[in-house]
Amino acid sequence: MQNLCTKSDYQQVAMLHMDYLNTGFLSSLGEKFLALMYMAIDQDADSVLLVERNRSKVSGFITGTCSMRRIYWQMLKHPVALMISLFPTLLHMAFYKRCFEIIKYSAKGIEGLPEQELLSIVVSPQYRGQKVSDKLYLRLCDEFRMLNVKAFKILVGKDLKAAHSFYQRLGAKYAENVELHKGQNSVVYVQML
Repeated sequence: MQNLCTKSDYQQVAMLHMDYLNTGFLSSLGEKFLALMYMAIDQDADSVLLVERNRSKVSGFITGTCSMRRIYWQMLKHPVALMISLFPTLLHMAFYKRCFEIIKYSAKGIEGLPEQELLSIVVSPQYRGQKVSDKLYLRLCDEFRMLNVKAFKILVGKDLKAAHSFYQRLGAKYAENVELHKGQNSVVYVQML
């Protein structure tokens, strides 16, 4: 896919992630890391970063990928920026444990389910209720179709009731329960295309 975002977009997307996906491991890595990660997603030919704008301000975004490994490799192309973004976190053992869990999940996947995955979706609160999430989700489905993807998975925290309703309403079907991080249960949905 062609990257259409700017450095400012990556920073705004990272800030939205920090503000509204703030309970996950990725948020603990900080805004600089997230901006680098979203740039890597945008630069990877088999990944998608779509943003919705209100003038020059990012009001929402969605990301998806065919392979997390490719995003990691994309990030490693910027070793200095990656080390700087992670420096404070590198001093904590919990960081390495969580990284290991994510790498293990990415390498192994979930047996019988697509490798392709919706990674994140956020809409700023002032734009909720205006179908921005629906529009982003349907655009991601279209992008995946252009990559000849037949289905993708979505991991949703067990307690995120509004997210479960959203994905079910848009046609995603329950697949199974998983524990990506110890003690944190998630539900996996599959969206057929």
